[in-house]
Parts: sequence; C-alpha cells; structure tokens
Amino acid sequence: MSSSRRYGFFVLALYLLIYIFALAGRPLFVPDESRYGEIPREMIANGDFVSPRLDGLRYFEKPVLGYWIHAASIRVLGQNRFALRLPSALAVGLSGLIIFFLLRLSGAGREDESLPWLGAAVFFTTFEVMAVGTFTVLDSLLAFFLTACIAAFFLATEAAAGSSRERVFLVLAGIACGLAFLTKGFLALAVPVAAIGPYLLWEKRPRDLLRMAWLPFLVAVLVALPWSLAIHAREPDFWHYFFWVEHVKRFIARDAQHGEPFWFYLAAAPLLFLPWSFVLPAALVGVRRQLAGTGVRPRLLRFALCWFVGPFVFFSAAHGKLLTYILPCFPPFALLLSLSLVRDRSERRIFSLGSYGLGALFPFSA
Repeated sequence: MSSSRRYGFFVLALYLLIYIFALAGRPLFVPDESRYGEIPREMIANGDFVSPRLDGLRYFEKPVLGYWIHAASIRVLGQNRFALRLPSALAVGLSGLIIFFLLRLSGAGREDESLPWLGAAVFFTTFEVMAVGTFTVLDSLLAFFLTACIAAFFLATEAAAGSSRERVFLVLAGIACGLAFLTKGFLALAVPVAAIGPYLLWEKRPRDLLRMAWLPFLVAVLVALPWSLAIHAREPDFWHYFFWVEHVKRFIARDAQHGEPFWFYLAAAPLLFLPWSFVLPAALVGVRRQLAGTGVRPRLLRFALCWFVGPFVFFSAAHGKLLTYILPCFPPFALLLSLSLVRDRSERRIFSLGSYGLGALFPFSA
C-alpha cells in the first residue's frame, strides 16, 4: 500500500471515529439542538418550506437552507439524533476534503504527499471543530460553504486571467457564497471579503478586487434570489428584522445579544485551538520564514494568513459574540499549521517542546 493511501485510511478512520460513530450516543442539547430539530420537523409536518416556524411561531433568526438540509436528513433517516447531527458531521468532513484538495490542486503539497492529509487531520482534530461538528447547529454548515467559496476563489486567483479555469472557480465560489447566504445570511458576503480583499492587496492586485468579484457576486445573488423573493412575498417583515436586528444591531449595538469585549476570541483561542496550541510557536517560526518567498506555497500561506486574520478581526469587532462564530477561521488555521511546521532544525526543536507539552496534557484529559 502506498504512503498516500495509508495516510488516507488513517484520516478517514479518524474522521469516522470522531464524527460519525458517536452521533447518536448522547441526549439532545437544549435549547439549540432541540430548536434546530423542531423547525425542520415542522416543515415536514405542515409542508411549508418557505417560512421557518418553531412551535407554530414564525422564526426569523436564520434563512432556510440549514433547515432544508436537516429536513432532508430526517426524511431519509427518520426522526432521531443521528439524523439531526449528521449534516454537521458531513459539513466538517467536506470542509476537510476541501482543505485536502486545496493543498493538492494548488501544488503546494507537490513535494510532500502527506501534506494534504496533514491539513485535513489538523482540521478534524482541533477542539472547536470537534465540539461543534457533532451537534445540531448551523455553524458547521456555514463554515463549509464559506470554506468552499474562499478556497475556490484562491484557485481562481492562481488561474490565468480571463481563462475558462478562472471562470469555473469563480462560478463555484459564487454558488458556495449563495448557499452560505441561505444558511446564515449576510456573513456569507462579509467573511469572504475580509479574507480575499487583504490578500489581493498584499499581492499588489487591487484591480482584481473588482474584476474577479462581479461574477461570484452575480452567481450568489441568483442562487439566493428565489427563496429571498418567496419569503418576502410570504413574510414582508422578514428582511427588515433579519437585516437590522440579526446583523446590524448584533454587530454594532452596545446591548447586542451575547455581548463580549473585543479580546474575547483572543483570550479563548488557546483553548479552542487545542491540541495544536502547543505547537503554534513552531508554526509561527515557519510562517515567518516562508512568507516572503515566491511560488505557490508562499502564496497559499499568505492567503491562509489573510483568511485567518481578516475574519478573526471582523468577528472580534462585532459586539455580539459566541465561540461558534469564529468556526470559519479554522480551515485557514489548519492550512497555516500544515504548511509551516517542521522545515528546519530550529523549528524541529520548537516543535519538540510543544509536543512535550501536548503529551503532558493527556494524563489530565484521560
């Protein structure tokens, strides 16, 4: 068996063990899992797949795609905990697959066949990804669509300007952006801009901000438009509430729901990024050494850094915060870690120190 195939079997087994086998093993978490299970159940019961309802009352906090996906899972697998949690677990698996193919298709892992598998494994084993990916919430689905959008856009930037390959990846980015909008709203526009804009400016390609943005934006609008018009016709006050209360007020209002200080995510990061927090010093050394290089690997590294920092600052600037909101920052974290680790002797020493700290943690977590 080839090394690549062995890596693949290991990562697949890791994913199944963490995300699939234990989905039905614990009671539903109240109120989130019961809420995101009841809304699609009511959709199936009353046949209304346009206007979400909870206990018969209109529920305007989210768009509709996440409920459709959970309703489809219920229709296929029945009303049970496994069916409710499976979409989140599959979203994590597909996000890991995107990380794998981004490292492979970009050519960044050409000299090391283990690198794409390492990126997926880092993503699968990071604490917040594991914690959120086995629960019935919409954050993993949103992170998957955003990962697909941003990764496709990067591959478009690597293609020749105006080529059919560039257009294909831009259309894919637009489709994913539209699906992200139908999952959780206007974050689908803000997060890609916060990631992609700084990268194109860093690469001294400011004109591409407009040249490349119009096609995915148009495709995203076309994907989101049918339901957007349908909900407006059915519930004329939906967009006013959803835009002003769920987005603008949550971002800027002092009395926003789940209000936290700017440094909230920064303080929580060492816990959320476990167990990989212990090897971050080695990763930072590798990032610093490679950023100024040329070729696809440094470009992907710079892109991943913008992808991580831009959305992280954006979510930190919002007054309303939950730990699950920064889930879109974890795919670029996996990219950064896998691209930067263990490149020379000094990094290996730092990595070894972090590994000792990681090993010391296991007796306390067992």
